[in-house]
Amino acid sequence: MSYRTLLSLILISAPVYAGNWNVPTEARNLQNPVAMNAVTNHRARALFGTHCQQCHGPLGAGDGSVEQVSYDLRGIVVKLTDGELYWKITHGVGKMPSFAGPLTDEERWLVINHLRNLAAPPNAFAHKSEN
Repeated sequence: MSYRTLLSLILISAPVYAGNWNVPTEARNLQNPVAMNAVTNHRARALFGTHCQQCHGPLGAGDGSVEQVSYDLRGIVVKLTDGELYWKITHGVGKMPSFAGPLTDEERWLVINHLRNLAAPPNAFAHKSEN
C-alpha cells in the first residue's frame, strides 16, 4: 500500500478517532519522509516557534506563554513513533487543536523532526550526514 493511500485511509477514518489520543494501528507505522539536515532543521525550528512554542514552551517543557501544559514533551516524544506524533499533531485533542489545516503534511513531519531534536541528548545529531 502506498504512503498516500495509507494516509488517505487514516484521514478518512479521522471522525472515528477524533477527540482522543487513541492512535489507529495503521497510523503508528507511518514513516517520516522528511530528512533531518541543517536546512530542514532550520525550517522545523521556525515552525515549532510559530505554531507550538506558545503552549509547549521553547524547549517543549510545557512552559508556554499562552497555555501551559502539565508535561514535558521531550519525555513523551521518545515513547512515540513518528506515525503516532504525526497523527496527534494532525488531529489534536482537547486544548490541542488539529494542525491539519494550518500546517501542510510536510510541515507536520518537520515539526516531528524538531521534537526529535528537542528530545535528543545534546550533540546526538552532530555526526549525522547533512543530506
